[in-house]
Amino acid sequence: MQKRFKILLSIILPIICITSVCLSFLLPVNNKSNEKVNEIQINKTRYEANYFATADEKSPAQGQSSSYKGGAIFLEPNAIFIMSGGTLQSHTNTYGGAVFISEGATFTMNGGTITGCGATYGGAIYVSAGGTCNINAGTITGNTANYGPSIYAEAGATVNISEDTVIDENSVEIVKNVEISTDTIVVGNPSANFNLHYVDFGSYPQWYVGDTMNTTLENWYSSNSLTSVNTYVLQTRTWQVYKYTDGNLYARGTSRPASTSNTYLSGEIVKGYSEIAWFKVEPIRWVVLNYDSYTSGASETLELLSYFALVSEIQYYPNTTDIGCNEWVNSKLRIWLNDTFYNSAFTELEQTVIHNSTIGNNVNGNYQTETSNTLGTETQDNVYVLSYWDYCNTAGCFGNVSARKICCPTDFALSNYCSLVYGTSTVNATRASGSCHYWTRSAYTGYQVLRIGGDGGYSTSWVTRGNEAGIRPAIQLKV
Repeated sequence: MQKRFKILLSIILPIICITSVCLSFLLPVNNKSNEKVNEIQINKTRYEANYFATADEKSPAQGQSSSYKGGAIFLEPNAIFIMSGGTLQSHTNTYGGAVFISEGATFTMNGGTITGCGATYGGAIYVSAGGTCNINAGTITGNTANYGPSIYAEAGATVNISEDTVIDENSVEIVKNVEISTDTIVVGNPSANFNLHYVDFGSYPQWYVGDTMNTTLENWYSSNSLTSVNTYVLQTRTWQVYKYTDGNLYARGTSRPASTSNTYLSGEIVKGYSEIAWFKVEPIRWVVLNYDSYTSGASETLELLSYFALVSEIQYYPNTTDIGCNEWVNSKLRIWLNDTFYNSAFTELEQTVIHNSTIGNNVNGNYQTETSNTLGTETQDNVYVLSYWDYCNTAGCFGNVSARKICCPTDFALSNYCSLVYGTSTVNATRASGSCHYWTRSAYTGYQVLRIGGDGGYSTSWVTRGNEAGIRPAIQLKV
């Protein structure tokens, strides 16, 4: 039975925290009804504001088709719409649960009610840059959104709200529809007959756009002065993210493949060293490791493991001479996951439900016992990688079955030095051409760390400074 996880955070703003702008919505001016007392040129304020929220640099609605905009009313550019009464109720959409106002359009509300509507941006109303929203009277109440529960306005939008307007009891939905799929997906080699439920959460560059689209995006980039909306930093290189005219986000950077004989999922040859490559930024798919215990209520957190190895090139530790170089508590991979990856893969709202977990670790050479995860130094991590014992405990999720542990890299990982292992023994349901090695957090001896091999077995011969292994992050959600 499908289980949906929604968190609803009602915003009750204390008087001491209400800004001067919000106060002006509530206090009468000169006791004159229907007088517009606020003309707000939107700037950067917090999305939690009950009355309005501003767009971030991504301008999320631009480039989206109208099917994503306005659950009840969509105003085309330069259109004029006057609402004098009536009720807009229980409508939903991505941008503007009830009303979407395009650039140059004007929406005027002289009466009526907008209630029970929901959206990712603007539970009741979304105002594009250059759009105008006049609220002279009426009620906006009981609407929800991830950003701007009542009105979400892009930078450059104008919102006028009079004293006779009631905007109340709208709420921010911290994460909208964090949902375990009722379906399952094949994990590892299909011959293992191992299927797990999954969750889509966060986002990261994953799949190559194809040679034709790569040329199109590069020409577009070269012909425009673009502003990056996100940055993905690896060990030696940076990938900048841009919003294309189709509304999608794409990461641009230079490829650094482990082998130029590798191919992307499309069958096209992996871009060579220092060649420009574009990758689509897409939701990260995670397999659920504790489905039964979570859905039964035995576990309070939902433990997730990335379905693919998302990236490579990050060393576990940059040298082999420092004492403790193979211990997770000292790992540079740990630092990268909990800082760089965490802040680029998850929005601020998504981060609010990622549980800061106590992670048990082993000591050198002790990795095959039931107590191995309890002997080393505990760490507090938002993001981590699983231990040898997590993968190889016969009573655990993977049951120490090699075929279940096989993992494929994304195209993005292949362009970031991930080694691809070929052979029929490593065929995966998603990438038939091969799989990859990937890190665990378990110390072996000296300067070595255990990895899961391309065939799903484990390997003890990997030094900490190696950078060709895939990275398969794990997180826990408290939803």
